[in-house]
Amino acid sequence: MKKKQRQHQLSFRQKLILTSIACLVIPTIGMLYITNSYSKLIIREHSLEKSTQSLMIVQSQINAVFEEMVSVSNFVHFDPEIKNLLEDAKTNPVSARTLTSRLEQVAGETADLRITLLDRDGNAYSDYSFYDFDPRDFTREGWFTRLEQLSPYDTLFMGAEANYLTSQPDKPYVFMTARALREGTDTGPYAYLIVSRSEASIREHFGSLEEDVYLLNGAHHILSNRNEALIGSSFNTVIPVDEPVYPDIVEFNHENQLLLSLPLKYADWSLVSVAPYEQLTERLNGINRTGLLLQAIFAISFLFALTYLLRRFTKPVLILGKVARRVEAGDLMVRSKIRGRDEIGSLGHSFDEMLDRIQLMLKQVELEQQLKRQAEIAMLQAQINPHFLFNVLSSIRLRLLMKQDEENAFIVGSLSSLLRASFSSQEEFVSISHELESAKQYMELMRFTMRYPTESVVNADVDLLLELVPRFILQPVIENAYKHGFARGGGRILISIEKINTVLRIRVEDNGTGMEEDTLNILLLHIKQQDAALENLKTAESADDKIPSHGIGLVNVYQRLKLIYGDSFTMNIESINGCRTTVELILPYRETGGH
Repeated sequence: MKKKQRQHQLSFRQKLILTSIACLVIPTIGMLYITNSYSKLIIREHSLEKSTQSLMIVQSQINAVFEEMVSVSNFVHFDPEIKNLLEDAKTNPVSARTLTSRLEQVAGETADLRITLLDRDGNAYSDYSFYDFDPRDFTREGWFTRLEQLSPYDTLFMGAEANYLTSQPDKPYVFMTARALREGTDTGPYAYLIVSRSEASIREHFGSLEEDVYLLNGAHHILSNRNEALIGSSFNTVIPVDEPVYPDIVEFNHENQLLLSLPLKYADWSLVSVAPYEQLTERLNGINRTGLLLQAIFAISFLFALTYLLRRFTKPVLILGKVARRVEAGDLMVRSKIRGRDEIGSLGHSFDEMLDRIQLMLKQVELEQQLKRQAEIAMLQAQINPHFLFNVLSSIRLRLLMKQDEENAFIVGSLSSLLRASFSSQEEFVSISHELESAKQYMELMRFTMRYPTESVVNADVDLLLELVPRFILQPVIENAYKHGFARGGGRILISIEKINTVLRIRVEDNGTGMEEDTLNILLLHIKQQDAALENLKTAESADDKIPSHGIGLVNVYQRLKLIYGDSFTMNIESINGCRTTVELILPYRETGGH
């Protein structure tokens, strides 16, 4: 039954080949679809960018035309010579002729630039002949009354106006700017200035473009275009769109048209370009279709090559599968013997190495089981020996009491209690009460062995006696005080334990001989180095030789608490030579049993 199921199941090679084909075909189809979509988007953006650049060139050129007209208006407005000539020309014909020449100089070599000055008294001056047009007729135009309403220095722009010069029948339209000339912001105009240029000067910038460009006013009426017949008509008659959005692609005359608009610097006029979208993108679309076809051909070719190579490269996997089934059956002596510089060869070599290590590990486990049994026997023996020692010490203490030697009996009892606490408890943490009791017993023993009299004082908050701390953190500090602080005379040890905010402070202070400054600095430096030494066991072992004799116990306590609490633990040491030594342990405060 299992064999039939295996026959119907796909092999690893078949799964790998089918998966590889699926991983190639599905992303390829998605990639071709996304590439085609993005290519169309890129082509659209490219066409839009190209048309925008062309329109921006025309925009700058037309802005330059209007800027020249504004510059001429500003020059005439602020030229003191022209103002003086305008005032003198009212009574002096020579000044009038000089003013006319001055206007011709301002117009310069621009052939279709015309300048007209009208003063308040009805006198007119221009750079063209009065036979072509009487400038005083400007006062009858509807726009002339609007000049009075303009703010000082503002300019009125007018486009697609009928050409007022009869000598230019080939230029039927002109663009004009008009301004009321004032001496100040609060005074009335002393003259009116009209500057004009022919519409042809605008239209000539449209001739070299592939796009059809329109100059529109704020009401979307055409002010300039290649086709003069469209000037003055609404843009909606050309592109029947109620509210055109720029940029946009609209269908008109069965063709897609690309619409683009840019504002002009002056007035509320804008440039609009209309271009057949298919003509702009025909070449790029052809390149895109050719690229998609080549990608499809390459993908199919790669698919066949991939199938062949996968069948060839995965053949050693069959061998590894057979070897794995034999190992599953319990034959650990079989080896694949597949070698090579590629990953399959490395896998075969690693598989054989793994089998070798498994055999070695099995032997090691067998040896460890033997050692474990031996360790259990040794542990039983280690438990028997301390009990025998406790019984002997209890018998000695009883005999001393029977002889009424209470002092020595108390010392033997303290020793027995201290040894019992050391051997019997296997817990890493004990209560503060238990730790203080062990410290008191140790201090009684040390007081018995010391040559000079010593005493001890313990101050601990009753609420903290049940809090847990690591075992034997006080005994090395107390031992250091007895061995080094009281070596030359007696003294007193003060132990205080208190809670400060979120930390527990344990303080051991003796009034012994203290440490010299050099010794203290070496000890503090060594303690600081333990943070790095704890990360490197070899460094920590080699650093022990450099510890001063005063600080071996302190360094051991620091290393142990640092391993338990990490950065939450701090040790502070203060010592005054010949006066005192204080060791302060700062531990994180936790609730009872939190350790």
